[in-house]
Amino acid sequence: MAGAAVHLRYLRYFVAVGETRNLSRAAAQLHVAQPALSRQIRDLERELGVELLERHPKGVTPTPAGEALIHGAPRILANTAIALERAEATAAGRRGRVVLGALRAFFALGLPSAVQEELRRDHPEIALVLQDLDQPELFEQLHAGVIDLGLGAAPAPHGAAIIVAPLWEETADQALVPTAHALARHCGVTVSGLGDLPLVLPKHGYSDGVFERVLGALRAGGLRSPLMIVEGTIQDAHMAVAAGRGWALVTRARALAPPGGTSTVPIEGFEFKVLTYAMWRRSERRPVVRTALDKLLEVVRRRPGARVVIQSQLLPPAGAGSTRRSSGGRVPLMVEIRHLRALLAVAGARSIGRAAEQLGVAQPSVSRQLNELEHAVGVPLLERSARGVILTPAGASLAEDCPELLLSLEQLFEEALRARRGMEARCVVGAVATTVTSAILTGMLAECAARYPEVRVMIEEMASPLQPPALARGKIDLGLAHSYVGVGGDQAFAHHRIAKDRVDAALLSSGHPLAQRRKLEAADLADVPFLFPERAFHPRLYDLVLRALDSIGLTPRIDATYDGLPAVWSLVAQGKGWCLGFRSQRARPPAGTVVLPITGFNLPWGIDVIYRRDERSAAVQAVLGLIRQTGKRRHR
Repeated sequence: MAGAAVHLRYLRYFVAVGETRNLSRAAAQLHVAQPALSRQIRDLERELGVELLERHPKGVTPTPAGEALIHGAPRILANTAIALERAEATAAGRRGRVVLGALRAFFALGLPSAVQEELRRDHPEIALVLQDLDQPELFEQLHAGVIDLGLGAAPAPHGAAIIVAPLWEETADQALVPTAHALARHCGVTVSGLGDLPLVLPKHGYSDGVFERVLGALRAGGLRSPLMIVEGTIQDAHMAVAAGRGWALVTRARALAPPGGTSTVPIEGFEFKVLTYAMWRRSERRPVVRTALDKLLEVVRRRPGARVVIQSQLLPPAGAGSTRRSSGGRVPLMVEIRHLRALLAVAGARSIGRAAEQLGVAQPSVSRQLNELEHAVGVPLLERSARGVILTPAGASLAEDCPELLLSLEQLFEEALRARRGMEARCVVGAVATTVTSAILTGMLAECAARYPEVRVMIEEMASPLQPPALARGKIDLGLAHSYVGVGGDQAFAHHRIAKDRVDAALLSSGHPLAQRRKLEAADLADVPFLFPERAFHPRLYDLVLRALDSIGLTPRIDATYDGLPAVWSLVAQGKGWCLGFRSQRARPPAGTVVLPITGFNLPWGIDVIYRRDERSAAVQAVLGLIRQTGKRRHR
C-alpha cells in the first residue's frame, strides 16, 4: 500500500501548509519548527512518490495532487479521531452492542423496551438488541454466546458458567383459552370449572421440576382437565390453544398481551408463584454488557416487589486500564498507518507471529508497533497470554474501523496520484429502501453506464436518519432519503426533491374490521394501536406526525415503539395495529394490508437527494446530475 509508513500527523501538517500557502505561517500555527515541517512534507512526498507543492519565493502552491490531498485528508483525519474516540467509549462501557433475550411476558410488561429506551437516552452509542425467546432457548443461546443477557423464569440447571439473579415473583393465575370458546366471555373461572377442556402443556417449555409443581398445584385446586402434551415450547402450546385444542396456565404479565386468537380469564381461588431472573455469562468481560446490566437492574429496582440482591460488580469495571484523555477530535501525533495495519492483521490472525508473517515483517516489529499504538491511544487494545492474543472490546472497536480507514487512505493516495486526470471515478450512494428510490437508481445506473463508463457507482442501503452523518464522515457521497430528514440547518449540505409523495392514509391489515371502509375518520383509529418509531429515532419526524394527527383530533394509542418500516408493515399485516400510509402505496400496498385515506390528514412527503455543497469530485457531480434528471423524468 502506498504511504504505509506515513504518520497521520503528516497529513495534518500538509493540510495546514495547503491552507496557509506558506511554510512559516503553517509552522507557527502547528507550533513546530519550520525546518522540521519542511522535512516532514518532503518525507510525505517521497513516501507517496508525487510532488505535492510547487515552491517559489512568495510561498508554496499545491500541485493538483496536493489539492486532492488537501481536499480529502481532513475527512480522513476526522474519521480516525472518531474511531479512536469510539474505542475509548467502548473501553469505558459507553459504546457497543448487547443482545438481551427475554420471555414474551417481559415484553408484555414493557421491561426490555424500557431498558432499551433509557440506554438510548443515557448512552446513545449502545445498541441494545431485543430477542423474544422461550425459556430453554435463553440458556442455550447464553452458553453459545448468541445473547449476552437473559430475562427468564424458574431457571433450569445452568452450572457455573451462567450467573442467575432473582428479580421478582410473578403470579400465574390466568387461564388462556380460545377466543371462540364460551369461557372467554366469563369474568372468572375455577380450576374445576375448566371442566373437560384439555390442559395444554409443552414438552420442552418448563425447567426441571417446574412442570411437576405446576401440575401438582392445579390438581390440588381441583383440576379435572385431561392433559395434552405438545411437542415444542410454551409458544407452541399457546398456538395450540389459539387453534381451539385446550387451555393453558399463564402469568398476569403474559395476560397483558395474549397471543392472537386467545383470551385470558382469571382463575378464582388459585395462584402459582414464579420467580423471575436475570442471567448472564460468568466469563463476560465486555464493559458494555456491565453498563446494560446496570441499567437493567436499575429499571427493575423501581418495580414494586423487586427483590434484586445481586450487583453487577461480578462484571469487570468499565474503562479499566484506560489512560486516554480527550484529544479534542485530533489524532494523537504518534499514530501511524502501519500501526492500524498491524492491529488489523492481529485481529484476523489472533497471533502476533502469524500477523508478522502476513505483513512480511519481523515479529518484534509488530509487537513494538502495537505497543506504540496502545500508548498513543491510551486504552488497552490486546490481552496477551501464552496462547496468543485476543482483542479487548476497545481493540475490536478500533480494528472494526480499520478497514474503512485504510481503504479511505489508500483511495486518497491513489486520487493524489491520478489527480491530473481531472475526475475521480467513484461515487457511493446511500439510499433508503423504497420502490421509488429503486426506480430512480435503476434509471440513473443505466444512464451512467452509457454516458460515464469510467465512473464506478456503488449503492449502499441506509436508513434516512443515518445518511447525513454518513455524508459528513465521507462514508457516502450522495444520499437518497425521506424528505423528513431535512438538512436545512447544516450549511455543509444541500438537498433537492426528486420524488413527491403524500402521507395521507392509514395502513391496516386486510382482515381488520375497518378494512372494508373507503375512508377513515380520526375517531375510527382512536383505539387501534399506532405502530411508530420512538421519538429518539428521529425527534423531528415524531413531533411532525403527532402534531398533524392532533390537528385532526387524533391522539394515537402508542403501546410500543418499533424501528424499521418492513417490520412495522409485517406487524400491521398481523393485525397488531395501524401505521402511516403513503399515497404511492395505494396501487400496491405491502402484502396483507390495505391503504385507507384519513379525512383531513395530509402531510407533504417525498424523496430528497442530499449532497455536500462543496463537492469537488467530477464523478459525484455527474451522478448527482443524472439522479436529478431521472427524478424529473418520472414526474413529467
